[in-house]
Formats: sequence, structure tokens, C-alpha cells
Amino acid sequence: MPVLDSDSPEVEVAPGFQRRELVSGERGSESLTVADATLVPNGQAPLHTHPTEEAMVILEGEAVAWLGDDTITVTKGQTVLAPAGVKHGFTNKSGKPVRIMAIFPTGKVERTLVE
Repeated sequence: MPVLDSDSPEVEVAPGFQRRELVSGERGSESLTVADATLVPNGQAPLHTHPTEEAMVILEGEAVAWLGDDTITVTKGQTVLAPAGVKHGFTNKSGKPVRIMAIFPTGKVERTLVE
């Protein structure tokens, strides 16, 4: 049984948006990616899509989520489910950090930014 430490490097995906992979193909998984992401105040996860669905669990804080053509305020304990190919992203206007756990049914996440 593999036990993974949370020592993978934190990567800045966009200004004010850091992400650390907990489980991924690079860490031994064939079909799952789990990441812990932090969105600082005034930070943004820009609009993007994936060829797979993504579940995003809000662990701390409050953010504005874009999902398709909808804009929704989400808070701790809620989960945003983005279907494959649907544009989504977040912005943090709360003044406090937001933590999000991102879960993908693939060991290698593909991301396409949307203008």
C-alpha cells in the first residue's frame, strides 16, 4: 500500500493561485489526480477546460466560481463539479485565502485556457 507524503512542490499555476499535487501519475497513480490548491485574496484561477470532469471541494474560505455561463459564490463544504469540456474557474474577492481540493479521474491532467 503506497503512502504518499505531501512533499510535492507547490506550483504557481496563475498569479495568486498555487497548486500542490497529492496524487497523480507522476506520484504513482494510473487513474487519479488529487491536488490541494490555494487562491490568495484577489487571486484568480483563470477560465479553463479539461477533457475529463473535475470535482473541486472548497476546504476553506469563499470564492466566486464560474461554471459554464453561471457565476456562483461557493463556500467551505461545497463542491463544484465541472463536466468534461465545460469552462470553469475561480476568483477570490473575500480578503482571506481559499483552499480547494481538486479531484480528476486521470493520472495526467490536461488543461486548456479559455479566453
